Amino acid sequence: MRHGWNLSTARRRGAVPLTAALSITLLALTAPESMGAPVHSRVVNVYVAPTGNDANGGSSEARPVLTLARAQAAARAASRSGKAVHVWVRGGSYHLAATLRFTAADSGTPSAPVTYSAYPGEKVVIGGGRQVTAAWTAYSGAIQVADVGKNLSIDGLFLNGTKQTLARYPNADPAATVLNGTTSMATLDARAKTWNNPTTGYIRALHYGHWGGNDYTITGFSSGQLQTQWVGDNNRGSGMDPNTVVAENIFEELDAPGEWFYDKTAGKLYLQPPAGTDLSTAMVETAELDELIRVEGHSPTQPVHDLTFNGFTFTQTHRTLFDTPYEGLQLGDWAIARAGAIHAKNTKRITVSGSVFDNVGGNGVFIDGYNKDDVVTRNRFTSSGASDVQVVGSPAAVRDRSTWNAMVNPPTDLTPGPKTEDYPRDITVSDNSMADMGRFEKQSAGVNISMSRQVTVSHNTIHGSPRSCVNINDGTWGGNLVDSNDIFDCVKETSDHGPINAWGRDRFWPIAGPNINPSAQSDAQQKSYARLDVVSPNTISNNRVWHNSEWAIDLDDGSSNYVLTNNLLLNAGIKLRDGFYRTVTNNIVVNGSIYEQITHRDVEDAINRNIVLTGQPYQLTVSDPATAKYTADNNVFWNNDGTVTGLDGAWAANGLDTHSVTASPQFTNGSPWGTPAMKDYTVAGTSPALTLGFVNFPMDRFGTGNPGEPAPPAVTWPDTPVVPTRASQAEPLMGATVKQVYDNAVQSAVGLGDFNGLYLENVPTTSYAYGQGLRTLDVIRSVNDSTVTDRDSFWTVYQALAPGSTVTAGVWRSQALTTVTFTKPADPQQYNNTAGVAYTGAGWGWRGKDTGGGGSFMDDIDATTTIGDSFSFRFNGTGIDLITEKYSDEGEIDIYVDGVLQTTVDATSATRAYQQTVYSKDGLAPGVHTLKGVMKTGQYMIVDGFAVRTGIPPQRIKKVVSVGT
Repeated sequence: MRHGWNLSTARRRGAVPLTAALSITLLALTAPESMGAPVHSRVVNVYVAPTGNDANGGSSEARPVLTLARAQAAARAASRSGKAVHVWVRGGSYHLAATLRFTAADSGTPSAPVTYSAYPGEKVVIGGGRQVTAAWTAYSGAIQVADVGKNLSIDGLFLNGTKQTLARYPNADPAATVLNGTTSMATLDARAKTWNNPTTGYIRALHYGHWGGNDYTITGFSSGQLQTQWVGDNNRGSGMDPNTVVAENIFEELDAPGEWFYDKTAGKLYLQPPAGTDLSTAMVETAELDELIRVEGHSPTQPVHDLTFNGFTFTQTHRTLFDTPYEGLQLGDWAIARAGAIHAKNTKRITVSGSVFDNVGGNGVFIDGYNKDDVVTRNRFTSSGASDVQVVGSPAAVRDRSTWNAMVNPPTDLTPGPKTEDYPRDITVSDNSMADMGRFEKQSAGVNISMSRQVTVSHNTIHGSPRSCVNINDGTWGGNLVDSNDIFDCVKETSDHGPINAWGRDRFWPIAGPNINPSAQSDAQQKSYARLDVVSPNTISNNRVWHNSEWAIDLDDGSSNYVLTNNLLLNAGIKLRDGFYRTVTNNIVVNGSIYEQITHRDVEDAINRNIVLTGQPYQLTVSDPATAKYTADNNVFWNNDGTVTGLDGAWAANGLDTHSVTASPQFTNGSPWGTPAMKDYTVAGTSPALTLGFVNFPMDRFGTGNPGEPAPPAVTWPDTPVVPTRASQAEPLMGATVKQVYDNAVQSAVGLGDFNGLYLENVPTTSYAYGQGLRTLDVIRSVNDSTVTDRDSFWTVYQALAPGSTVTAGVWRSQALTTVTFTKPADPQQYNNTAGVAYTGAGWGWRGKDTGGGGSFMDDIDATTTIGDSFSFRFNGTGIDLITEKYSDEGEIDIYVDGVLQTTVDATSATRAYQQTVYSKDGLAPGVHTLKGVMKTGQYMIVDGFAVRTGIPPQRIKKVVSVGT
């Protein structure tokens, strides 16, 4: 059978329950007699054909019925006999006038199932629109028009089976990844002045943080701006990126081949066909229905059961984006429309197999609420408007359900597990090919799981997603298996995400998770509740995942109770953030790190027997090995003979990786540095990894294994070793350590959608900053109404403020903006060479710890080799020290204060001396001053830091602390 599928394969992979496998196998046993297969005496066959007649009984190939609805009635009657029923649909296109609805009356039994399938060897297309038969006439230029009738719900158009483009600005560019090309709202506002009726239109955009999409209907045009209404398609709320938008369904923008527009009021369909198209002979079809097949039982105790759909092509459904209500899922980022080309609710043993889902407007298959032992297998999904498969339970089944607007803290219902039966369980999604989903809805995936239990996602090939390829939206209720999939080319249009993504914002998370700075008490309480919802561990195993960013497996906020084993991760690593009970064992991580991004106390994470190929195997954001108490050992690290960092210091002091080694894993197929496209990472029998307990796992069982299925790209090793940069340099602020928001890891840790702000990496509880109300992981986004974009934009404003003055800071905390008001210190402060210093001249360069800055203040310096280069530092105080390095290769520096030459200092010394004060000035009038230095002689002039004095006794400063939203 197709893809080599048989019952033994299903049993071996654990992918399909026996009853579902039986219904699939019956397809062979009940094939039509004319195909040479036996006809089982316990099977009633019903035949459907485009040439049929509903007056026929449909009981033979010679007398088929015409419509699927008539075949359904015949199948219902036949199933009451207790026999298996097989509905055979002959090749052709079937345009549904209404959704086919299946109830308990359409059920079979495990031994006598009901099966609908395409006739062997014939293509059966089930579409949710109509064929346009009206005559086409010339309208204007290349645009043609046909009168198709008023007030239709046309949202898609197909020309000879190819989806056409709804009139849009800017015109679609297939080479543009994000939304096929975007513009700005300012541009759309300007163009809208020429639109006769903007209220037909839509705005498609990315969320302001690029965490999915945000989409809007246009409600009007006023005061030079388009007025819009958000459709609700993102659980993180409304808020578009105004520079990443598209306008659709505007008649005046119908100006490119393949674009179309339907005038609902006039009933006219306009199309500019591709060059060379003859519309008089072409097949033109619409997309109108949201759903093609809906299988819905009365309740969990009265489900539809033992029903199979096999071998069809499902296509031409309406986008759910603009006509279906959206529902936020738990505290994950997703909002969903509960609809799909096939929609199952209150069902048991429903199988969707061997079919094609081609350009459906929304979800492909939606498994909604109570469902048990349903199977989605051997299908091919291409260019779905939303997700290919959604497995989503009902909020009614969730205990103490939190939302972003109403978090339950603390939970009052401490009973583990679900509250009702309204959720899917024992669902299998296997051996499917899933490509290029999320064409319209950008919070989408190949498979999304929420409020479900024991969902198996196995042997699928998934690629081309704008966001994740497999998403576990919440921990309710665990027991899921993501196994043997081939996943790549994901997160194409959005950010801060992984190809396999998860959230764990369950009952436990509101206690401390959103606050990021929990106390020991909240950590302990959070841990005690962490498995209330994720009652069984989720397992991610034997997958091959390629990604072009930091993490291939992204266990985000609160994701707890996970086992990660036998995964081959190419070009990215693993994120473990803000959760408990994660086991990472026997994985191969190629050009990626393991991010213990944010950890609580006593998290019980275990990282053992992995192979990690990178120069920095661990990356910690807010993670103290001493208190987190995770374990790590028997790992092999390798950087192609290069340096491997981060295994000393606190890591080693806490007994981590004591038996791990830095050595070549000895792959039998060579080295990924020499062969980046290498896919077989089996290690040789002499590998040190095997000595430490690593076990080789199969390298040929990822995905469907279908011939012609694409494979992940090559690993992209950096051209040069990754070294610290000025952007990543730490600097002091009021006893805290601050940095620029300099990379994706920091951006993700603080939950920002951009890179603007000054990030507080560490705020000790004993620091002045902590006493003034600032906290670890805060991001200062503004100072006294001045926007902070980078470190200099902060220091330029802050340094000019008077000591002891009140500072009002806009602070991003717990993924929301708040205000912190504090007092600038009056006692002396030391600032780094990166703290708003202006450097003039071509010879300047920043040097980090390993490139010349080691031993200096904050282990970095700025240095120049060019006579005449200068620095200037603007500050508010009454005294200042210039701190630099002294050595024989340094020379004289001319010192100016407020533009007046004060002296020439000599920075030479027979021996190298770090953090030396070479100039001091006191007695300045209170206020803003500028210290300037000009290189006069020597090979180098170095700037290390500055000490600023205020002349104000600290006890005279009134402490001001306030925090508010």
